[in-house]
Amino acid sequence: MQWLKRVGMLLALPLVFACSDSNNDSDNAVEAAQLRLTHASPDAPAVNVYVDGELALEGVEFKQSSGLIPLAAGTVDVEVRGLLPDGSELSVIGPVALDLQQGIRTDVLAVGKLLDAQGGLSIAPQVLDPVDIEQGIEDVRVTVVHAAPDVGQVDVYVTAPEDALEGGSPITAAFGDAAGPVSLMADTAYRVRITPAGTSTVVFDSGTLSFGAGTELVVAAVENTYGVGSSPVTLLAIGAEGASEVLDAAMGGAVRVVHNSADTPPVDVLVNGTEVLDAVPFAAASSYSDLEAPAGTYNVVVAADADNSIAPIDIDLTINAAESYTAIAVGSFADSSIEAILTVDDRRKLATAAVVEVIHGSYLAAAEIPVDIYLTPDGVIADEAPAVAGLAFGETTGQLQLAPGAYWVTVTAADDKSVVAFDSGAALALDAGVNYTVIARDPDPVTFDGSPLINVILLTD
Repeated sequence: MQWLKRVGMLLALPLVFACSDSNNDSDNAVEAAQLRLTHASPDAPAVNVYVDGELALEGVEFKQSSGLIPLAAGTVDVEVRGLLPDGSELSVIGPVALDLQQGIRTDVLAVGKLLDAQGGLSIAPQVLDPVDIEQGIEDVRVTVVHAAPDVGQVDVYVTAPEDALEGGSPITAAFGDAAGPVSLMADTAYRVRITPAGTSTVVFDSGTLSFGAGTELVVAAVENTYGVGSSPVTLLAIGAEGASEVLDAAMGGAVRVVHNSADTPPVDVLVNGTEVLDAVPFAAASSYSDLEAPAGTYNVVVAADADNSIAPIDIDLTINAAESYTAIAVGSFADSSIEAILTVDDRRKLATAAVVEVIHGSYLAAAEIPVDIYLTPDGVIADEAPAVAGLAFGETTGQLQLAPGAYWVTVTAADDKSVVAFDSGAALALDAGVNYTVIARDPDPVTFDGSPLINVILLTD
């Protein structure tokens, strides 16, 4: 019970949640039960949720919540089915029988990794203790859940914004721990900091937070799947209408840079006048970790390594917290057509899919030639429809989910299978849990007249 008492000071959330999550309509009598379902499994795909065999929620993504669903009291069967890349469903939870009672709120979170080390289902429902539905509350009600399976025991410090950690009494929690709801004071400033248990190294810092009277939330610590920053978690604030996220206050963004202009010599990359990448040659790419920065707007210059006064790209780039970007220099130095293609990359890994994005960046060979892309087991495309049709220069497919397996990749001129621009020559393995970026490029200018007509840069994350 000591942890439950201390968790009464655990979390405070932005004031923006106070209005949408309050439950103060005293004119409405409590008649129905309430059910709320939240996807908190970090590597599971989007899911469909069935209640008593009928589709109730469609395409629920990680960190999305149903909000409060009013239902008649009684027993209902809830089943969660993951959506596979081919559009089929895989039952991953349930059916689970839930006893819904009049005037009672029931929260169910899908938690844990989708699969265990042996490939068996590991995802599971976490049913929180039922909560009375009350009208006209004037305090703040918070239930707390540790829902990050890869994060061990942590110490959670809740202090006034300027207080030091030293001398504080942390709350220790492990995966699966839950407590609440507890009553908290409204309109009070807090700061939440998390350290690995027994250490003073802060790995999550909320900054100053506050929330208003009437707020009711389930707050879940979930895996940080952004690939950015040192914090292992973010906080998911689950309210009456859905869920919002609280990031580590210091979380920035990341950029990887690709040199994809075949007739351009090696380049330097300068950020706010400081060189951050030196002599990047054609077809080379940096890593996300090479360029991580706080959220903000930066002047980014791509300049000739031999003479930085020659700068074919000079742009202002806004980096948002928790976002990763790929910046690709394409075009031709000779005809002054160099430009940047910028993609925003979701770096979450899916246990059920290889995530693939294809970008047409071949300028010298195919600037005017849209392409079709075929994925086959053996390279025979005669009777096949393209997986991607009519991809033009500068365009991207966005991130596509493919079933893990081996694919023979053939690229042709759009609507003309006789013009093969690229052939992988064999089936290529695409693995689940890996994000692939495939950038069509020109061959080296020295061998421009050779075969294949275009080549590719393959990046993995």
